[in-house]
Amino acid sequence: MLLLFGLVGLVSLVAGSEVDLEGEMRLRLEHSLDLGRTWKPRGLVSLTRSRSGNPTIQQDVLSSDDYEKIKELCSNNELYMIKVIGEVDPVELQSFVSACPLVESGMAETLVVHVDWRGSVVAVNQGTRLEEAIYKGRNRERFDTKIVVQNMENGPTPDTAAFIQKVEEEKARKMTGETTENKSFFSKYWMYIVPVGIFMLINSAAGT
Repeated sequence: MLLLFGLVGLVSLVAGSEVDLEGEMRLRLEHSLDLGRTWKPRGLVSLTRSRSGNPTIQQDVLSSDDYEKIKELCSNNELYMIKVIGEVDPVELQSFVSACPLVESGMAETLVVHVDWRGSVVAVNQGTRLEEAIYKGRNRERFDTKIVVQNMENGPTPDTAAFIQKVEEEKARKMTGETTENKSFFSKYWMYIVPVGIFMLINSAAGT
């Protein structure tokens, strides 16, 4: 009966995980133009918990005043900061870049969103795409944002099955008396060989 209840609970857990992985996550995107003292809405990022979905972003228009503030951050060699806040999941994460590369790239950035095995966001990293700096004359009314979702990958696992099998085989050999010695001839009989060698050296020295 306990086994039956355990099996039912396991099936329910798996089913619940599948439902979670098929849901959608919405993250509010905010930015700070004064090193984190105040925050302003910037857009909305939508992610699917399954690996097959593509992220989308809706962004507010970047006003000329905000753009001038970002340029001011650059002139002072300061940071441009962002924050993502989960609308349903209790997540609030921050990242930042130097303001100068952001301006030089024509506001071209990359947001890398790291998710765990459940599809929940655990970290976000902001970067700039400096290779697009040749487009300095582009329209800067919007950020050119590329969203990259980085899923957690399973690491290598130890081969415990082979180790357990080896231990069991060794235990069976010991029980049946089939243990074998892999020692060399000298390591087995050194206590006999050494005295004989010393005796022969003494006799040869006495003979001379």
